[in-house]
Amino acid sequence: MLLILAIGSSGAYCQKIFAAEGTATVRLEDHLSREETKEIAREQAVHSAIESLFGSHISKDAYVNIEEGESSIIIKGDSEVKGEWLKTTQESFHEETRKVKNPDGKGQKSEIWIVCAIEGKVREITSPLINLEFLSLNCPTLDCATTDFENGDSFYLYFKTPENGYLSVYLADSEQAFRLLPYSGMPSEYLHNVPVKADEEYILFNPDRTSDYFENFPYYYTDEISLDTEDEQEFYKLFLVFSPKTFTKPILEDEVEVIGEYTTPKLLSRRNFDVWVQDNRIFDTDFYYETLNLRVRK
Repeated sequence: MLLILAIGSSGAYCQKIFAAEGTATVRLEDHLSREETKEIAREQAVHSAIESLFGSHISKDAYVNIEEGESSIIIKGDSEVKGEWLKTTQESFHEETRKVKNPDGKGQKSEIWIVCAIEGKVREITSPLINLEFLSLNCPTLDCATTDFENGDSFYLYFKTPENGYLSVYLADSEQAFRLLPYSGMPSEYLHNVPVKADEEYILFNPDRTSDYFENFPYYYTDEISLDTEDEQEFYKLFLVFSPKTFTKPILEDEVEVIGEYTTPKLLSRRNFDVWVQDNRIFDTDFYYETLNLRVRK
């Protein structure tokens, strides 16, 4: 894998934390890779663990469906858990092979199921979390929203927050986490994060006059991101770290790899990054992060 980038505090905490565990079993479908299926199983196991402690509630959306002049009301329900997963302390995966009948009833076929068992720390949600809006893009317009990228695609990020705050962005694989924002050429006032304004729409990693957001930092020095892979496909998790108050970054490695006109971003190990994110979320209830799963195909 190669991710290339073009060069261009603590809050009060008193809520009780609980230990929780959950399991989930997900069938490996033809259109999904093992890594994608494992991620789905992990998310379902987390959901199961939280629900077992705090329960869930059903949110229902109603809309009118018009078909051939006839209208009908459709009600869709989604289960939302009442707790928040703070930290994973242990997880394991294994595969099961099951024999099932063929659709025509003749003979059997084998199915592979991935089982995830997870343990971690959770707390009950007692007030609404900040609802951030964000999209990954392969061009600097919302029409280009995607989580599937081709080798060499540019990467942009749409972001909007309901309140003023501070933002940092990381892209992680299984071994490392790369810091994408703040940009590499920003002055020391942006050492830890960048300020963002409520209700303003941001298109990040776009060196255009329309993306001139930050004081004392000319837009034409904005880092441009290119996603590359040497494998058939690779999977990444995008982290958007946000807080209404400033926060301290983790320790980053200063050494970057220079490849022609490109460099790799500053980084840290995935383990150290996960510890930083999870510990901040545990001890600072104003510290939020959202994630998005991305895929890069060769």
